[in-house]
Amino acid sequence: WSCRERCSKRDCMVSPRACLTLSAAIVVSALSPLHHAGMRATTRITHLPVCARTACAARAAPLLSEAAAAGDGALAAPAWMRPALFAGGGACAAAIASGGPLAAPLLLLLRAGLLAWPFVAAVRLYQSGKRRAALTLALSAACRRFCTRWWQYCTIPLFAGLVGWVTNKVAVDMIFYPVEFAGLRLKTYPEQPLGWIGWQGIVPAKAGTMAARLTELITTKLVDVKEVFGRLSPDRVSTLLGPGVDRILTTVVGEMVPGSLRGGVLGTGVAALKGLPADAQAELLALRHRYVADLTRDMQEHVHELVDFNELVVGGMVREKRLLIDLFQRCGKEELAFLVNSGFGFGCALGVLQMLVWLFYEAPWTLAVGGAVVGYLTNWIALKLIFEPVEPTRFGPFVLQGMFLKRQHEVSAEFADAMTEKLLSSQSVWDHVLHGSGSANFEALLHQRTSAFMASAAAVIYGGGTQPREFADPRWWVDLESRATRRTMELLPAELPAIHGYVDDALGLQDTLKQNLRRLTPAQFERVLHPVFQEDELTLIFVGSVLGLAVGYAQAAWDARSKKAQAARDAAVEAADAKRAPLPGAGSAAEPTA
Repeated sequence: WSCRERCSKRDCMVSPRACLTLSAAIVVSALSPLHHAGMRATTRITHLPVCARTACAARAAPLLSEAAAAGDGALAAPAWMRPALFAGGGACAAAIASGGPLAAPLLLLLRAGLLAWPFVAAVRLYQSGKRRAALTLALSAACRRFCTRWWQYCTIPLFAGLVGWVTNKVAVDMIFYPVEFAGLRLKTYPEQPLGWIGWQGIVPAKAGTMAARLTELITTKLVDVKEVFGRLSPDRVSTLLGPGVDRILTTVVGEMVPGSLRGGVLGTGVAALKGLPADAQAELLALRHRYVADLTRDMQEHVHELVDFNELVVGGMVREKRLLIDLFQRCGKEELAFLVNSGFGFGCALGVLQMLVWLFYEAPWTLAVGGAVVGYLTNWIALKLIFEPVEPTRFGPFVLQGMFLKRQHEVSAEFADAMTEKLLSSQSVWDHVLHGSGSANFEALLHQRTSAFMASAAAVIYGGGTQPREFADPRWWVDLESRATRRTMELLPAELPAIHGYVDDALGLQDTLKQNLRRLTPAQFERVLHPVFQEDELTLIFVGSVLGLAVGYAQAAWDARSKKAQAARDAAVEAADAKRAPLPGAGSAAEPTA
């Protein structure tokens, strides 16, 4: 019917009305078994009347010959268009490569052109009468194939959705797991997840690099270390730690006395202390209080020599890689869930396009290639939607922004909680001070304050401002100070739990991190989580493509097997019909001849 003018000039046995009727029957049968236009359309193209099938066969020959004769010149562009396109494309490519002010709008124009090209090509194809006839036949054949095996064609979008979900799920798992390298360690590379035979999660493999980036963000954008430690009150620390210091002093003094004399000497010493005048006892308590308070002030003054944030955070995350994994999983829980679940939706949408291609061109390789494309695009699209656009962008009535960036307020709280629970708690900071790279500096400060405390305490006990070196060997006294300092360093960790709660509250690192994260610009905030995906984004997308290719190939093999089985069944039915049918010219023996 669409080409009745051409057919009216030829010796065609099909009238335009018959063509229209046949086309309507094909379209309605494609909708089977739905109710359409008040009628139940269950007729297959193979069940149409003989006249309709004859009309279709008679119509196919001239239309196919016209399509073949059309050649490549049917849609040829004007002579001036090709050079103009080459020149314009070259100019745009040069402008984009140069990175000038025109790069962004030209790149946007190029993307718009690539999106519009399929629709322009379809319109030009339909405007060509010869190819329009071929397109009509192709649509008719596609409708017939869909009606015959619709259940198989409907599995293509479902399989594509499954491919998208599986590839995205595998990609997310490969970001974090396995924590240690799994496979044969024939050849591995530093901070690279992929070895010759094996894999390690991207985050644990690059824990050092990622933790260093986070530390740089914390120390340059979020936390002023000296200002934070300046929030501690030396007097409050001394009050809380005072009873522990008394226990440490008792232990240290007792260990310096020979074992056989320890009980008597300690008992005599305690009795002597209790027998001191009240003002002397008060002065000793003030000395103890000043000892801890002055040590706290020294730590605040030299905090950069005692606390190396890079070593504290990076070292902790490298030693315990699950801390970094937990941090990223908590901050990006919704984005990771979207990355996995969106694979099914995007896969089904792409699978519909793949089904349309399969309807017109049944080649097994199209399913395999389609699976690879689905695996690639589902990962790529999901990653783009998570982090782009960085800045809020108005698109008509909508404001578009990356999913992760929209949750800046919520993610900031999660990040602060995760960092302060294990890495930046009072316990971890004190452990770093006592055993980290700054422990020697802390021991020097402790030795200085311990020596001053011992000298002042001795002067109070002996009265008259007597100095220890006046009645004791100076070398023995110096050795005594060193032993007391070392033993205090060993006993101090057991007494620190008394101040952990106060230190955590006073430093307020959780609130500081949270508030400063919320003040970051979207571009700065994006760097919190994006490096996790950006490190090996191409690897994840490539893995998705390979998995999609494998599933698509399996689907093509299953389809080929189904066709082969169907052909065998049809051949068996035809053979059985041939056996039951009488031979031509054969009749009854009693039948008289004409």
